[in-house]
Amino acid sequence: MPGEEIDRSLLWKKAREDKQGNIPDPKVAEKAKLIDDLKKQVSEGTLTVSGSNDVLTMALGTPEHGGRVRGVGAGVSPTQFFNLPRQQRVKFANKLKESVMAAVREETKKMEARAKESVMEAVRADREIMLKQFSQLIPNFDPNMLSKIPTTPTVNYSNSSNSSRAKPKKSNV
Repeated sequence: MPGEEIDRSLLWKKAREDKQGNIPDPKVAEKAKLIDDLKKQVSEGTLTVSGSNDVLTMALGTPEHGGRVRGVGAGVSPTQFFNLPRQQRVKFANKLKESVMAAVREETKKMEARAKESVMEAVRADREIMLKQFSQLIPNFDPNMLSKIPTTPTVNYSNSSNSSRAKPKKSNV
């Protein structure tokens, strides 16, 4: 096998071969064939592998154990073999989450501004229509009179001697 890259899947297969290069167990031989097929797909570019999700993991169909790495010998940790320290993965995930949240907040603000402007345009258009209708119905109607009238009613509280509580009175100022 000159020129073939020595990876975990190759070491796993070699560890299960007998002296003649045959794999006696049919189930293990099936997994070895699957490893060959997956390696071929990777070399053709139809399959991508990254980190602990490599050919051996896919062929066996089980994720890597948290504390050890299959097929590379004793004492090798996942961080040593895959070169992906946990802290960096967590930091990257947090940064990604923060950037997505910032983008969502920014887009929400833009949408709120567009909605507010749309509502204001509709209110202005309705006001203009109402002013035209008032002008047609009332002969001496002056639209400037509306700016002097408060839009919300004011409430005056009077202290009446006949009542123990103050009663609100609406004013039409």
